[in-house]
Order: sequence, then C-alpha cells, then structure tokens
Amino acid sequence: RWRARKKYELDRVFGEASSQDAIFEHTQPIVISVLDGYNACVFAYGQSGSGKTFTMEGTTDKPGINTRALQELFRQCEKGSSTFNYTIECSVIEIYNENIRDLLWDQSEAHGVLDIHQGERGLWIPGLTTREVQNLDEVRALMKFANHKRAQGATNLNEHSSRSHMML
Repeated sequence: RWRARKKYELDRVFGEASSQDAIFEHTQPIVISVLDGYNACVFAYGQSGSGKTFTMEGTTDKPGINTRALQELFRQCEKGSSTFNYTIECSVIEIYNENIRDLLWDQSEAHGVLDIHQGERGLWIPGLTTREVQNLDEVRALMKFANHKRAQGATNLNEHSSRSHMML
C-alpha cells in the first residue's frame, strides 16, 4: 500500500546525547513567553522507550523539562511580584484512544465529554478542571494525583507504557 510522505517542521530536534540542561536552555525562552501572554507548548515525540518521559519528567538528580519550566515560571513570578500580580492555574488532561480525559476531575461531580475548542485567544477545553497553585510542590501533588488516574497498558517495547498523552 502506498503512503504519502508527510513533512514535519520542527524548531529543534535533540539527540540521545543531549543533556537535560541543554534541552532546557532552548526551552526556557518559551516558558518566559507565557508570562508575556503567549500560549506555549513543549512537546516530546518519539517511539516507546525513546526517552520522552525522562526528558519531560526527569529524575530527582536530573530534573526534566516540566520541573525546570515550572521552577523558572515560579522564579519569574516571584521576581516580578512587586510589579505584577500573578495567578497560576493548572489543568491536567490525558488523550487516550482519541478521547480527552480530565485527570483532576472529582468523580463525584457530573462531567460530560470534553472537546478542544479554538478561538482568537487559542485553544481551550470547556468544563476542564483547574486548580490554583502557589509553588512547585503543589504542582507535583497535582501531577501525582493525575498520574494515578491515567490509562495504562503494556506495549511490546515498554511494559509500563501509558499508551496515552498527559498534558499539564
């Protein structure tokens, strides 16, 4: 069967020898742009076992992009707190089998199907749960809570694969 080749345009591709420091050096300006009102996304793409989770989550000794980005975000907010008043809210979604799941949703409340909408100010998901956070520890607690609600299933390459995409 013939398949058309797809062309992808990427801002940057990092190889397996890239350090967490080097990757964050290139993503840091994206993080700071959020405080200027821009929408931003840092996305890791690759096959199972290629290091996406390590790149985004990291370890205690080698924090990933998520941790470094949030540290920078809170640092910048603290730095500008005499001039600006910041509120940081988080949502966590999972895309699994082409369905969007709200991973912070309190299941005692009614919740319909979630859909992504696009408008002048970007993308949004009506009805998505948001939680205000004051620091990195509160974000970590939300991520831990959300991670327990993810769909899990082994693949041939990774017995602990989530088989889904989780977004903060």
